[in-house]
Amino acid sequence: MLETTPSPLQLRLDRFIHDSYTEFTLIILILASILIVIAEVASEPGVPLPILTEIDGVLTTIFIVELSVRYYIARRKDRFFKQYWIDIIAVAPFLPAFHILRLLRLLRLLRVGILVNRNLLRVSSTVTASLSAQLGLFVMVGLIVLVGALGIYLLEGRQNQDFSSLSDALWWSFFTLISGEPIGGEAQTDAGRFITLIVLVGGLTMFAVFTGVVSAVMVQRLKNVMEIRYLELDELRDHIVICGWNRSGHLVIEELHADPDLKKLPIVVVAEFTETPERELKTADRSQLYFYTGDYTTIEALETVGIYYASRAILLADATRPRSDQDRDARTVLAALTIEKLNPNIYTCAQLLDRKNNVQLRVAGVEDVVVSDELASHLIATSARNFGASEVLAELLTVQVGNQIYKVTLPTEWIDSTFWQVSEQLKQQYDAILLAVERQTNGKRETLVNPRQDEPLKEQDSLVVIARKMPVLRG
Repeated sequence: MLETTPSPLQLRLDRFIHDSYTEFTLIILILASILIVIAEVASEPGVPLPILTEIDGVLTTIFIVELSVRYYIARRKDRFFKQYWIDIIAVAPFLPAFHILRLLRLLRLLRVGILVNRNLLRVSSTVTASLSAQLGLFVMVGLIVLVGALGIYLLEGRQNQDFSSLSDALWWSFFTLISGEPIGGEAQTDAGRFITLIVLVGGLTMFAVFTGVVSAVMVQRLKNVMEIRYLELDELRDHIVICGWNRSGHLVIEELHADPDLKKLPIVVVAEFTETPERELKTADRSQLYFYTGDYTTIEALETVGIYYASRAILLADATRPRSDQDRDARTVLAALTIEKLNPNIYTCAQLLDRKNNVQLRVAGVEDVVVSDELASHLIATSARNFGASEVLAELLTVQVGNQIYKVTLPTEWIDSTFWQVSEQLKQQYDAILLAVERQTNGKRETLVNPRQDEPLKEQDSLVVIARKMPVLRG
């Protein structure tokens, strides 16, 4: 099934529904819904309180609206049902006569686990890597215990003294889960025995899952981290997409991870891999690193890695297959044209092997083009002319040591000031050196490197500076 280009309304709804505040609110509402189910069952089996029923109705309506929005913004409707079928079952309305179906609301506890994991990843990828498996196991145990306790209490609470209180039912469910046999009472009805069977099977499954988690961590942790995770790719936002791979790819990723502003952004690498480059990335943070094997010049591959919602695209001269330099540049140009067509707001940087192909990239709207061999040749020649200037350039081109090059917006209070006046202000206030001015001239970007000292600076100009850290300009 082909994916459709999202409309402006769909993009706004997508940003809203995936906003961290929205997801936090959704977590609170789901937990409130679960507490209401527990309170309804605890009040009196089969006789829910009217106020709780009304609140549950309001929450259910909110959840239905939420899922409707997710369906509307989904680029592939079939994938939506595969991903949210449990949530759809959990919020489905039921007839009051079937009170046992209220327990379906507890299934949304799984969504809480997914949302908590995702937001932990935004805060700290290291914390998420160590807690995701434990959190998933805890959620599953809590779900089985609650379903078992509430189910047995609803079905047998009136006629079986072993389950006369919700507290007894909770202890029975927990001990039955971990022991693998009914502890503290036995069901007397067929429905109660079915609940017992669910808890017993859940206990065996949890034991198997726990064993599998430990085995995966001990034996295949590296492989599992590097494998593509399709559902997580669907949820990525503002990520960086790297198209193509060559021997400098790992250096690009390490440099991006070294930048404090970029290290938390997920990175997706798409190329025609025969084997993912695990050995080259031993020092990289792989918790937010994704690899997708496919042809990055196709729309299908770019849509799969979420190009609509990516903030940056980097196109490397691909060396995963034996091709001529001309063919590699042609694939870069084709991919750039496709990316800019699918997401005109994305920032794109492309690596070329031949400067002649730069014209097509500029027409496509690619912001920056780097001709690697040309740049290396210029660096070597500069070093030969100046006896060691390469050390200066090497420091400026990395964020890992010393000074770096930054681009900042010109503050309004400095508009109409001269290049020299702004240079003095930057050095005095921020210990930064003004290197160049970037401005838009007739719709085209123009960079003035070391302009004359009386050059007036204009509104919407950007300043290219050298500093130890990003200057935060006021105004």
